[in-house]
Amino acid sequence: MNTQTVRPNNGNREGKWVALTIAGILAVSTFLLPYHQAETEHLEVFAHQVSITDLAQEEIAMVAELKLAHEEIRDLRVDADTWPEVSELEAFWIAPFVQDQTWQRKGSHQWQRLGSGLYLGLRQDEQGAASMLLDSRNAQADIWFSQAVGIVQASALMKQEDRQRQGWLQIVLVPSPSSNSHDH
Repeated sequence: MNTQTVRPNNGNREGKWVALTIAGILAVSTFLLPYHQAETEHLEVFAHQVSITDLAQEEIAMVAELKLAHEEIRDLRVDADTWPEVSELEAFWIAPFVQDQTWQRKGSHQWQRLGSGLYLGLRQDEQGAASMLLDSRNAQADIWFSQAVGIVQASALMKQEDRQRQGWLQIVLVPSPSSNSHDH
């Protein structure tokens, strides 16, 4: 008579191998993680510029709306072969040109088209986002802002040098994570 010992098949041995494999993966990952970090690109900001990360929440929200409006304005420009008027942008319900409750909360900006692709929004309230200037003439939105409330000479905002002299600050938009750093 032969006696043979049969171990029960309760998954104990496989469970130990799985646990050991998981521990090995975690150990290797912990060791290699510092070498797999992406470098953050430092943006150089000049005296006439401000990084979007340094703006107040109201201005960041306004910049987001202006970036979307920029795309719509460019599309309307291609379709009609002329820069849309502020009344057209309001009729198409393109924020921040629509005068609704959000518009009131953000400073009741009075928008006007200064020229080809230039849109100026002067805030009328002390609260809310600063006065903004959107330059849609290029593929990328060029957004400027000023904390001043009051009358602004529109002709003094047509060129970048003039905006700088008037105390307007250009908003430096942080590049999106999908953008290639070699494009610059």
